[in-house]
Order: sequence, then structure tokens, then C-alpha cells
Amino acid sequence: MLSMDHLYCIGEAIVDFIPADEAPLLAPMPGGATANTASAAAKLGVPSSFIGKVGDDGFGRMMIDVMKGYGVDTTYMTMTSAACTTMSFVTLTPDGDRSFTFARKPGADMLLSEIDVPEGLFSSGDILHFGSIGIMPGTPSKEAHLKALRMAKDAGALISYDPNVRLPLWDDHEVLKATIMEFLPFADIVKVSDDELDFIFGTSDENTAAKICFENGACVLFVTRGKNGAAVYTKDLSYETEGIPVLAVDTTGAGDAFNGAMLSRFIGRPLKDCLTPDALTEMLIYANKAGSITVTRKGAMAGSPTPEDIKLFRY
Repeated sequence: MLSMDHLYCIGEAIVDFIPADEAPLLAPMPGGATANTASAAAKLGVPSSFIGKVGDDGFGRMMIDVMKGYGVDTTYMTMTSAACTTMSFVTLTPDGDRSFTFARKPGADMLLSEIDVPEGLFSSGDILHFGSIGIMPGTPSKEAHLKALRMAKDAGALISYDPNVRLPLWDDHEVLKATIMEFLPFADIVKVSDDELDFIFGTSDENTAAKICFENGACVLFVTRGKNGAAVYTKDLSYETEGIPVLAVDTTGAGDAFNGAMLSRFIGRPLKDCLTPDALTEMLIYANKAGSITVTRKGAMAGSPTPEDIKLFRY
């Protein structure tokens, strides 16, 4: 429905309550992994849309307004009075690492339905990005994701998958693992963090995890390693980049900023041109910088960089 070469992100737009400077106060910040990715990419100049549902409440309206402000097309964001906008309460350690407690029983994001995903939405130049939070069995959101993924695949769009494991949201972690693997065959591009490898793939070895991804149809795997940098794998090559020494204050959204920057390098280019050694090396360094900048600021969306931020970044 929109122009070619467009990034669509489907999933959760939620409010993160992050510790404010005046402890013990909590500051509401727009978040949600796939919403963060859409915003991060839009801030880098990528035409981006978000497909999701928020509550018909103040937080839902805030989410839509903030994302619009970052340049995200919110045409496919709907509101519901059947549930509140999902909330996440973030606990930060002194070095900026975080843990989450969710208020989502249910949350509005879980009520995204097939009718919210218009027919004919995707074209062959597009990318659809998704995660695991929106594919919980028994929810309308899972069916909406399946519809979107099948349409995107049929249209020849690229599909990007960041499982983004959030154990507190799932009563049965084996169901989570099985659901992540159920959706893996949709993906062309996979991104995981190193601390998720063993849970998802049953191994902490990145090469073995990459092989599993390729056997399921993916063509590239990115692994983020936190302060230790990142790596990329294809069937033919691998490359890694070292971590960037920064003062981390909030790691929320670092992986999503990585995704937005990485996907910005796939948009508008033939896939074969994106998988050359030079292209993969450049996008890995670029995305690693984006993630590193994000952790120096509070708030996932607010913290993700602009092109000028990345250009001027020195370390």
C-alpha cells in the first residue's frame, strides 16, 4: 500500500517505566522491541511502519504520538478499549543492565488481530520485522503475525526475526522455545543476543546456532554480544567486531537500535549485494555503533541515534 522498499515492524508497543534520576521515581518511556526497531530505523531515515495495537488510554495515545514524532507511519496502529496498553517495569543495575516485570494480563498488544493486517500490504522491496512477544499461542496476535508473515513471504519481501526472549511473559519456557523455533523458518535475517543462544538453540556455540538457522532457511545470522561487540554469519563467511567502550546507563533497546541500523542497510538493495564481505562488515560496524550509542542514554526510543549521532561518534 506504501512505496517500495519499506520496513514494517509488527508486534508490541508498550510503556517502559524506567528509574528516574530522582529515585525511587519511575519515568514512563515508549518501548516494545519491534516498536523500538521501527523508531530506530525511522530516525535513520528508513521509511518505517508499525503494525500493532495499544490501549485506548493515555499511554496508547502517547505511544502513537511519540512514534509519529520519530517518523514512523502509524497507519496500522490501532487502539482498543478491551485492554490497557502493556506496561513494563524496568530495574537497572549500576552498569546499566536491566530486567523486566510486565503488566500484561492481557495487554492491548496481545489483541492485535488478523483484521488489523490489511490484504496486499507488502511488496517485494519491503522488509517485515517481528519478534517472539507477539506470537504467544492462543492469542489473536499470533494469528495476525502468521497472516502478515505469509503475505510478506508470498510477496517476496525479506523477513527479519529477533526472538527477543522475555522469560517472565511465558508460564512455560518450553512452549516459548518451541514457538520461537516454529517461526524460525519464516526468517531470512535472524538476530539473537549471545545470552539467548543456549535457550533457543541448545548450544552457546555461535557457528552451531548459525547452522541451525541456515537449515531452517535463513541466509544470515547476527549475534550481539553486549559490551563485547557483535558477529555476523552467512553460509560462506563470518565477521566480528569488538565492543565499544562506553559508559552504559540503560541497555534497554540496544538490540533494537542494532536491528534498526542493520535493517537500514538492507532496505533498497538487492539481497545479494547485502551479503558481500564488505557490505556485512560495514553494516555490522554501523549497527554496533548504534547499539553502543543507545546504552549511553535512558529510554529505548529516545536513546537510539540519528545518522549524525553515528557520524560524529568517537571512542
